[in-house]
Order: sequence, then C-alpha cells, then structure tokens
Amino acid sequence: MTERDKNLLNISWLCETAGVSRSGYYRWLNNIGIRDKKEEQDKKDFELILEAYKFRGYDKGSRGIHMRLLNQGIRMNRKKIQRLMVK
Repeated sequence: MTERDKNLLNISWLCETAGVSRSGYYRWLNNIGIRDKKEEQDKKDFELILEAYKFRGYDKGSRGIHMRLLNQGIRMNRKKIQRLMVK
C-alpha cells in the first residue's frame, strides 16, 4: 500500500464514521475561504442591524429594522436580519 492509499483509506473511514460522503468532505474543505468571507460580511451586516435596532431608543423587531435599513438605502432580506438577530 502506498502512502496515498493509506490516507485515502483513513479519510474514507473517517467520512463513513461521520456519516458524510467523501465528495462532501472535500467540498467542505475547499470552501473554507468562502465561509470565512461570508462570516466577515455577516459581522458587517450585524453592525448595521445593531445601529438600526438602537435608533430612537426603543426596541424593534426584524420588520422595523428592515424598514429602517430601507430608509437608509440599504437592502437586506428580512430573513437574514432575523438570522443575524438570533445569532
């Protein structure tokens, strides 16, 4: 057995144990940079949401925040606002 075969066998075993496909594992492994960029964008968007939430000193829900962002010229999906508020 070559070194590559040993690594392939170990990865196959790990994927089988975790209940994921090998192709899914490699897709996840190759998308680390994309996930990091999305996380960074979420942090920036959360700052905008927090600013809109604190506007005028009273609590707002996702719809109020959505309307405030629209008034500022920022388009953001309300489901994304809800997801980031929960996070």
